[in-house]
Amino acid sequence: MSSTLTSVILEIDEHNEDLAEEIDVEAAGPNPPVTFYPPLFLQRRIWILDILRRESIVDVLDVGCGEGQLLSVLAQPAPWLAPPPDTWFPDRRSNVDSELKYKPDRPNLHPHRIAGLDVSNRDLEFTVQNTAPPSKDEEDDASQYSLRVTRWEDLVVKVWKGGLQTINEEFVGVECIVCTEVIEHLPPEILPALAPALLGVYQPERLLLTTPSYTFNERFTRPNAPRSARLRDAYADPTGRTDRMFRHSDHKFEWTPEEFTAWCREAADEWGYDIEELGGVGRPLEDDPWGRDEELGDASLVVVFRRKDDGQRAAHAERARNVLRDLTLDGEPHELLAEHQHKAHDQAHQRPTTDSVKLIGDAIKNKMESFREAIIPLEQMWFEQDVSALCGGYIEVMIWAVEEYEGLDLLKSADGGKEWSIELVGGVKNPMVIWAEENSLDLIPPDWIPGQDPEDVSDEEEDFSSPSSTGADGDVSWNGSEIEEPDATLTKDGSEEHATWKESWDEARGWGPAAWGESKQDWGKAQEWGAVTREEDLSVLEI
Repeated sequence: MSSTLTSVILEIDEHNEDLAEEIDVEAAGPNPPVTFYPPLFLQRRIWILDILRRESIVDVLDVGCGEGQLLSVLAQPAPWLAPPPDTWFPDRRSNVDSELKYKPDRPNLHPHRIAGLDVSNRDLEFTVQNTAPPSKDEEDDASQYSLRVTRWEDLVVKVWKGGLQTINEEFVGVECIVCTEVIEHLPPEILPALAPALLGVYQPERLLLTTPSYTFNERFTRPNAPRSARLRDAYADPTGRTDRMFRHSDHKFEWTPEEFTAWCREAADEWGYDIEELGGVGRPLEDDPWGRDEELGDASLVVVFRRKDDGQRAAHAERARNVLRDLTLDGEPHELLAEHQHKAHDQAHQRPTTDSVKLIGDAIKNKMESFREAIIPLEQMWFEQDVSALCGGYIEVMIWAVEEYEGLDLLKSADGGKEWSIELVGGVKNPMVIWAEENSLDLIPPDWIPGQDPEDVSDEEEDFSSPSSTGADGDVSWNGSEIEEPDATLTKDGSEEHATWKESWDEARGWGPAAWGESKQDWGKAQEWGAVTREEDLSVLEI
């Protein structure tokens, strides 16, 4: 495989410098805008989470985990357990809908074990913090001021420091490995170890891998832009092996889709895998002014390797270990920085009994009467912890109890939607008045003078001075620190910048030369920042 890999990396696109330099780029106009929405890093993460959901994966290793953005999502508890078997409800009333499963088309993630591996001490400090169980104070604050999601399943989180050239026996047989935007950062001497280690030794059922597309880089510039102009917004190949220009100063290479496909197919054939998916994610919102969208494709290349059941796993593992031994790569044993134990609720997984309908129904009825609500959304009632605990963490048990309880009705959306509600039969339909009416005399300040605005009284008595400057209307100026500029665009990694494809980078964090070390034996993963924009994919209710 090494010979093919060398030919892939050395295959370059030749540029006619003389012809390119004759073009007056400034006169031709600025580079075309390139905006990703959701941000590109979120599109990659959504692609990963969709696969983990679809395949019901419960055991994940994130190689190059960085600050733990993916792991922190996976560490959040699912709002309810996977549906129990139908045999739990043999005596359902014949006049109820036969469909008991709630939102079967939008399954939650139910990880039991997750692990992260990286080389950056600073990044891993965040990973340890972001994946830790909540403290008692945090749980108390959550119960008072925000939605509290009860954990119904145990979860073990381990955070490791080390390079992929060193084998960690604990990773052998992991169900799924994720390696996103990592391979392009590997030094030439480390890259040949990736496939033997991840596919040959660890042998996950699936490997999900992403990397930037070199072909897409042309989308950030005008056609035939001179090399000097492109270097203002890009980085020359730091290895000197090609004349290519990359998106990041630490990238050791960037592959075209054809080169990526060649590497993937050879790795799959050599280590006993099929290519389950091979494609890309990330198309700009804007159409390319020169019609190059189909030609340039997606910003990130993605692949899913799926392990074959060919009976050769032991032979593959032995050969892979020999390959890694022959590479004679230096590397310290992996260091376990943290192990977190997330414990499930004491009543999780309990099976309903003959008394469950009355216990759960009475609890729901009492809640609705105390809320003075005749109809309440199903999920709102679910997040009353004392109710969901009676159900053992199974929302289907609550649905079953509502159907069977005489004083409650289950209301399903007429249009076939999944936003169900619970109705209290004969309940009070006029909710309690929480706020006083506008004409309430109780709201008039005692020192109010007729003709004076009552709000002026409190304004005169209280001094809300601020060191910040204020505008003509008294609005506090944030000096741009917390207000997004309307013309900001999203770069190829989803960060908010003006139109450019050259990332700003802090070498002290993660991937720069400081993180690699002079020996260039270390490796890591570029960090991704941005707001969550697709709640249905990333919210705590849907992971």
